[in-house]
Amino acid sequence: MPQDENIGIVGVSLIDDRLRMVEAVRDGEELHISRVAQGTARQPFNHEVFADKHLVGRFAEDINRLYKAEGFSEKEVAFSLDSRMVLIKKIPVDAVLEEIQLEDQINWEVEQFAISPIKEYIIDYETLPFSEGNVVKNMLVVVVRKKIVRFLRQLFKHTDLHLKVIDVDIFSAQRALQVNYECNNGAKIGLIDIENGNILFSILQGQGFFLTQDIHAPHITGESENHDESTTRLIAKELRRLILDHQLGAGVEDLSEIFLYGESVEDGVLEGLQNSYDVRIDRANPFKKVKMTPDVKEDISEARAERFVICVGAALRGIQ
Repeated sequence: MPQDENIGIVGVSLIDDRLRMVEAVRDGEELHISRVAQGTARQPFNHEVFADKHLVGRFAEDINRLYKAEGFSEKEVAFSLDSRMVLIKKIPVDAVLEEIQLEDQINWEVEQFAISPIKEYIIDYETLPFSEGNVVKNMLVVVVRKKIVRFLRQLFKHTDLHLKVIDVDIFSAQRALQVNYECNNGAKIGLIDIENGNILFSILQGQGFFLTQDIHAPHITGESENHDESTTRLIAKELRRLILDHQLGAGVEDLSEIFLYGESVEDGVLEGLQNSYDVRIDRANPFKKVKMTPDVKEDISEARAERFVICVGAALRGIQ
């Protein structure tokens, strides 16, 4: 497609009941954000919804309502799926396997950990960076149930929009980070998605995916008296464990940078982590190097930019 042709996309994220959208247009080599919006779905978007076909229309109405109320105009959508709805594995394979052999090997590996017949899943994979001459390479494998994809396709058929691509939240977040921050090949960067009741860790190494891990944290509600302190302790403990378990270093300070994003990045948590470690720790800003209209700048100043990391990353995926 010619680079001087404007390409537009709406990036959408729906984590639990929190619905967020950004409208992005690529003008040549530049990306412009022309709209941002956030709202609440009437029903949490979780595994239970796929058993009720009537909820397709309810979610479609919620998306349409926010889309129209905020004056969006682009019709193509990139939707970022909650990673709790997919299986993500890093699988080592023989580096010399041909494509057909590789596909057979990946399918066999998925059969070992999948709880349902493999025909019920969509399997996608890509090769992670590896040194030439290595006898083993790592494959990043993503597995999602077909019924989830069918649900999303039906959902957007009930809206004014067209579903172009389905992404996964951790990959959306990593993409938003890579576009807005300098990441050298030797860097080990931690991303921490703090939501109500859940914390998702992911680590980039050499600008590529290295690992992901989520933990259930029901105390993260913002209501308990020692909320910030207990959340800070939990993040520090789990992050150190991941670093040690995966031989990334001796502790948290062996990471190059750490970025926090999501619904529940409270000041006390950020300051607690910053005061504990001699490494850059900050809120992720998905608009840092992205051009915005004046209205969007005002909207973002009143909101919290780190809450839009996933939908901005989805838009970047859809506009590639």
